[in-house]
Amino acid sequence: TLSYALFDLLHFLNQSDEMDAVRKHMLEHLTLYIVPMLNPDGAEMYTRRNALGIDMNRDALRLQSPESALLKKLRDELEPAFGFNLHDQSRYYTAGYTSLPATISFLAPAYDHARGINTIRERAMRTIAGMDHALQQFIPGQVAKFNDEHEPRAFGDNIQKWGTSVILVESGGQHGDPEKQHIRQLNFTAILSGLYLIAEESYQAFELADYNRIPENQRHLFDLVLR
Repeated sequence: TLSYALFDLLHFLNQSDEMDAVRKHMLEHLTLYIVPMLNPDGAEMYTRRNALGIDMNRDALRLQSPESALLKKLRDELEPAFGFNLHDQSRYYTAGYTSLPATISFLAPAYDHARGINTIRERAMRTIAGMDHALQQFIPGQVAKFNDEHEPRAFGDNIQKWGTSVILVESGGQHGDPEKQHIRQLNFTAILSGLYLIAEESYQAFELADYNRIPENQRHLFDLVLR
């Protein structure tokens, strides 16, 4: 779903309409590097492991798979200010202790076990707060965030530690959208709003409290319940 949203973003940046001023501003203030899909083997089999059976999202330190080594090389060569870490997540998550699905979930990963907040992570948290603000217009109450317990093997946590502000975006489920085509539009909206916030540096207007108010993912949805 998120790979499709990236192509939607590329299409948006290469067309001309009433949004030209927004496009021009973004392209003048941002340099974008896009990896449309890092794990095509896993995507084809609908699993997080690649063809070697390696969970690349837990391979940031050992770099056992060629895809992991490529991602680390790209980060070190480009040294990006921001990085969007795009994933699909289970459709059984809810936004907090509600019956509403967590259609989109975010996280600014922790770079240490103490879950410290430095300038790098704070930028990600403020940007996510702004992205949540944009999405609430379309899916009120259906945005959540992951628990920020530190995972020392994960790429998101380590890229945050290496100096890039990481914004994790997870695409979940929504009632009546089994093919995730509406969610695809929401992912495009989230990514575009995040990029505009960065280009404008307007993420600074959002507070850490806005990020902390986003409810955490809970698992309260089921296909069938027998009592």
